[in-house]
Amino acid sequence: MTDPTARLLRSTRRRLIVVTLGLIALLVVGIGAATAFVGLRALDADVDRALAASVDAAVAGLGGELPQAQEEADADETLPASSDTVVLYLDATGKELANPSRLALPGLPDTSALAAASATGRDLRTVDANGVEVRLLTVPVRAEDGSTKGFVQGGFILKLHDAQSNSLVVAIALVGAVGLIGAAVVTLVVTGDALIPIRQSFDAQRRFVADASHELRTPAALIRANAEVLEREGLVTDEGRPLVGDIVAESDRLGRLVGDLLQLASSDATGLVLDRQPVDLAEIAADTVRQAEALAIERGVSLTMDSSRSSGRTVVSGDRDRLMQLLLILLDNAFDHSPNGSTVRVAVRASGRAVALTVADEGPGIPIADRARVFEPFARLPGVARDRAGGTGLGLAIARRIVTAHDGTIGVDDAPGGGARFAVTLPAVGPTAAG
Repeated sequence: MTDPTARLLRSTRRRLIVVTLGLIALLVVGIGAATAFVGLRALDADVDRALAASVDAAVAGLGGELPQAQEEADADETLPASSDTVVLYLDATGKELANPSRLALPGLPDTSALAAASATGRDLRTVDANGVEVRLLTVPVRAEDGSTKGFVQGGFILKLHDAQSNSLVVAIALVGAVGLIGAAVVTLVVTGDALIPIRQSFDAQRRFVADASHELRTPAALIRANAEVLEREGLVTDEGRPLVGDIVAESDRLGRLVGDLLQLASSDATGLVLDRQPVDLAEIAADTVRQAEALAIERGVSLTMDSSRSSGRTVVSGDRDRLMQLLLILLDNAFDHSPNGSTVRVAVRASGRAVALTVADEGPGIPIADRARVFEPFARLPGVARDRAGGTGLGLAIARRIVTAHDGTIGVDDAPGGGARFAVTLPAVGPTAAG
């Protein structure tokens, strides 16, 4: 069985890796987005500056006079694009007067840009010229009286600009991906090294618990034995006998605590050692209930078991002794939380491919918020029906270890009519019939 500490450390390492890489990814994406934004804005600004320089130079070169209209060139005389920039000289109606670049772009001149430039004095926009994006700047040419004599309209073809923009985005994405891969490698190494001291601390704590438990076992047994000798040999007065009884009871409690601590430390280190074979959980439950009847009478409660076989085959792959220990833990817990005169009910049922064992009491029940915590070592809940002076607080933790070792699950909910119901589900062996 896998070491629970190793599982905990692996789970912790996975969470650290996910959180760390998530934060790094957010940082990389943020930096990449900011870099792309600034870079693309810079490219756009360069285009606008180059276009403005060309148009302003063309306007300045006119000296306030528009060129004479040129005869339309034949279609076969239109030159292919040899530059990214085209400059058009237009009259007041938008008719083309000259095109020094001889670069013909469908859709130009743009009449809406002319109207906007005439009203505002300058118009800058991006237009679509037959599927080609063009950055367009239109400047009016004014007469002395302020009227519009014509226009200079310059266009910058954005093919190269778009290619540069795409290259910038791809480069930033590649750098970010490489950075994330590098960060992932570093995170794997760093988190592994960071958890080494924690693992060493777990191991040291486990060794301490095991060593201390071994050292405490013998003194606890000697205290109990000596107390029994004092009482048996008549060396204690009648007034002192209750004190000796308390010593014996506390010695027993200390012995159980030491045994539980040893078992938890052993299961943490190597997992529970199971002698697994097909066993009938209903038969084990019946034998355990029969053995626990005397304890139930001593605690002032009734113990019943549903012995019906109509639920189907209840065979599981398990260790008989460990499963009996599991049920005894659940019964002892139910007895301790049950008021006098109440009933504790045990049932075993086949359910699909699983076998369910339930132990229900008529005690105060367990609040929903505390139902996961009751399986932690030394967990104590307020409001129990009986002072659990003899308990160690480790029983349900050991029960969970036993169930987990059998590849099963354990939980607690409300019992019908009130109280708590602990439910254990184990994988079935062979065919089962639904109850």
